[in-house]
Amino acid sequence: MGYPSNFKVVTRLLTENTLLASSAFTRFDKVNFGNRMAVFKIISTTDSLPKIILWSPLPYTPQVIDILKNFTGVSTEADLQVNYVIVPDREHNLAAGVYKEKFPLAKIIGPENTQNIPLDIEFTKELGHKVISGTALKQLVDDDLIVENFDFVYLPYHANSELVVYHKPSKTLFEADLLFNLGVDGKLEQFSPETGYPENFNPHQGWSFATRYLQPNSKVGKFLFNRLVNRAKSQPGLNAINTLDFKNIVMCHGNIITENAKQAFENVFIK
Repeated sequence: MGYPSNFKVVTRLLTENTLLASSAFTRFDKVNFGNRMAVFKIISTTDSLPKIILWSPLPYTPQVIDILKNFTGVSTEADLQVNYVIVPDREHNLAAGVYKEKFPLAKIIGPENTQNIPLDIEFTKELGHKVISGTALKQLVDDDLIVENFDFVYLPYHANSELVVYHKPSKTLFEADLLFNLGVDGKLEQFSPETGYPENFNPHQGWSFATRYLQPNSKVGKFLFNRLVNRAKSQPGLNAINTLDFKNIVMCHGNIITENAKQAFENVFIK
C-alpha cells in the first residue's frame, strides 16, 4: 500500500495561513483512498521565521519541500522551521519519522501506541472523550503556539485511535479516519490531473467500487464509520466533538467539507 511512483501533490489554501496538500494514495495497492496533510503557518512577533505545524504529513519529497518553502516564504530548505508534527491516528504515522530526522527540534504529538515514531506529547485513554483545551492542554503542551490555536478530542476506542484536532482560527475540524468523503459528486481532488490522473478518471472502479459509499450521506458509509469508531463506547467523545464550533471538516481521505459540515458530522455520529 502507499503512494504512486510518480508522486504528485495538489495544494489549496483553506485560509491565508493554512495550506492543504493532497495526493493519491492506495490501500493494498488497489483501493483508492487518497491522502492529505495540512500546514499551519503562524507568524511570530519575536522570530523572523514563521513557525510551522504539520498535520498528517505527506512524504518528505522535493515537491513537498518546495511547497513548504513557498508557503513559508523561505529561500532554502535549511531555513525551514517545523515546530510540531501532529500524527492524527496510529495509521497515519508513515512520514512523521522523516520529519523528526529533518527537524530534530520538532515535537511529535499523537495518540498512545503509535508505532515507528517516538511521541513527545502523547494522548492517553485518560484524556479521551472530552475537549482538551486551555489550561488542560497547557498542562500537556506547555506552548501557547498549540494552546492558542488548537483543541483536541481523543477517541481511544476508534480502531485507529483517532486524535481529532480543532483549529480555532479557521473553525475547522481535522480528522484522519473518523469520516471519509470519497463518494462525492464530481471530481476527487486527490485523483485529479494535478496528481497525475486523466481528466475522466473514475476513482471508484474495480477494487475501489465500495469507496463510492464512503461519504457522510451514505447509509453504508454511516454504518462503517460507526463500526470503526465503536460508537457505543465513543459516543461521549463524539458528543464532545459536536460541541466545537466547526464550519469545515478536513479529512485525509476524500474532498473536504466546507458547507454544512456540522450537519454532515451529526448525520453520521449524533442522530
